[in-house]
Amino acid sequence: MKPRWSVAAWAYRALAACLPPGVREDRDHMARTFMELRAHTPDAGRRAWLTARSMGALLGVLTIEWLEFLGVYSAPDRTPGNGRGGMGIGRNLRYALRTLRKTPTFALTAMLLVAVGVGAVTTVFTLVDHVLLRPLPYPAADRLIGLEDGSFQGPYFKELEKLGTVEEWGAVWTDRINLVGEGDPLRLEQARVSHDFFDLFGARSQRGRLLTEGDFRSQDAVVLSASAWRRIWGEDPSVVERTIHLGGDAVTVVGILDASFAQPEAITRGDVDVWRPLDWTAAELTDDNTHVLQIAGRVRPGVALASVQAEIDALGARMGEVHENYRSRDGTPRTIPVLRLSDMTVQRVRMGLGLLMGAVTALLLVACANVANLFLARGLGRTREMAVRRAMGAGTRTLVGQLLVESLVLGLGGGMIGIGLAWVGIRTFLALNPDALPRQAAVSVDPRVLAFAIGVSALTSVIFGLLPALRSVGREVADELRGGGRSDTSGRGVALLRNGLVTAEIALSLVLVASAGLLLRSFMAVRAQDPGFHVADIWTVPLNLPEPNGPTHYLETMDAVLRHVRSVPGVRIAAYGLTAPMDEVGGSHCCWRTRAELPGREEDEALNSTLHPVSLDYLKTLGIEVVA
Repeated sequence: MKPRWSVAAWAYRALAACLPPGVREDRDHMARTFMELRAHTPDAGRRAWLTARSMGALLGVLTIEWLEFLGVYSAPDRTPGNGRGGMGIGRNLRYALRTLRKTPTFALTAMLLVAVGVGAVTTVFTLVDHVLLRPLPYPAADRLIGLEDGSFQGPYFKELEKLGTVEEWGAVWTDRINLVGEGDPLRLEQARVSHDFFDLFGARSQRGRLLTEGDFRSQDAVVLSASAWRRIWGEDPSVVERTIHLGGDAVTVVGILDASFAQPEAITRGDVDVWRPLDWTAAELTDDNTHVLQIAGRVRPGVALASVQAEIDALGARMGEVHENYRSRDGTPRTIPVLRLSDMTVQRVRMGLGLLMGAVTALLLVACANVANLFLARGLGRTREMAVRRAMGAGTRTLVGQLLVESLVLGLGGGMIGIGLAWVGIRTFLALNPDALPRQAAVSVDPRVLAFAIGVSALTSVIFGLLPALRSVGREVADELRGGGRSDTSGRGVALLRNGLVTAEIALSLVLVASAGLLLRSFMAVRAQDPGFHVADIWTVPLNLPEPNGPTHYLETMDAVLRHVRSVPGVRIAAYGLTAPMDEVGGSHCCWRTRAELPGREEDEALNSTLHPVSLDYLKTLGIEVVA
């Protein structure tokens, strides 16, 4: 009774089928021998060891045989430089360069087609790789989470710290503040952070130190970002331990953050210049009505995200029983989604980058189809040359190796140009969209991207260059030398291949054109939307004002500014407000908060409200209509 073929035997036979011609014919005998050895090894452990060792040995044989087949390597019993491919790699390369030099138009066209496709797909792959695929540069980044639903109150954060599924929480309150006494007044981005914030994200200092527990009691310490230190103080090392003035407070610079620290954009929402400790005794952080904190945390090892979400939901239900701000409008407990921090960071751009990657992949395939047509036409024109070389003794392996080297030379040459195009494309993309892409500081053409570009170039040249060119190798020698064979372009196989390439190219081009048309239509539709206010001939001027000491001070300062603006020649109407339409809102960036008492309601029924203070002509200036 014959032993039954196992999965391992079929896998061994499939691997043996990848051997070069002349060797792979023995694959059935090799697989049967392997199967019999396994059948005579009853112990499961020994059988697994035999399988792994046999597969490893076969992979080594596979590599050596292909290197010999292409002439790259010669076994000790063979003539050096003349492997089974019949020609050494050096001679193949020299012959390929000499042949391509005789057809510069073909060579340049093929290389430029490859360059355009590889350049486009490498540009977008670089963005996708650095933004979507790589983990965040923080300790245990896969366990970092964030709370998605807007800003949060100080008392809520204190309750979060009691949960058991999260080992460490970090909170940040970002706002703007004035730096004075260092030349002209500057408006800086400020982040006030909780005690564990820097530990959570693995921050280090390049000079001085980070915030310590004592700084949270004294509130007189500040840490500078590396960019602010370079931009404002010119990397002066003496700034550490110096007193600076932020928003009327005299604080001491205790350290400079390391330049490699990547700010957690999902919760800081922009580049931070100065980092200060949160004052948990401040009225804003003890009030359930003030939403200023962005929150992240690190889940304990082995805890599922669903468990964290369940604990957050239970906390929301308990908090909702205490205060109305933790309830939704319909009175039910407020649901706060918990997301992985990596997902929060890229959720705005994930779909867009995915669509862009699909578009440039289609563009690469269109370029590949063109390359295949070029190689097919050139191969059909070289059938007589191949027939002469075969008549002079060149074997099929020699001819295949030569065509492979020619394809690789063109593909890798185009890939090098494509890498240059990708570098320019990345710089252009980042320059045109400075704030549209998260994690853009890390985007660069690094060795991983280079390996991807070279791999795509090689794969493109082999599949779409070598395979069409092989049509010229298998022609009958006698017919070609007599000139009596059928026309090169009349073969049924050639016609099917050419028609298939043209069909694929047209289909992919239609997909690209249709997608571009839909994107243009969507863009025009967005442009045509009425935002509810005038945008033509409206200018906004951001001001670096001192922190207002209440509404009266704010009005006095802004009224004086408004009088000056109205006196500027060409200004027809002017107004001011704490924000402009479409401005970022959240934290302290948006408004003042108050309690609105409704007519006919009791005082304890007053509603929490936000006020956006504006001057008299604000609505008129922007053309905002009053509907009721």
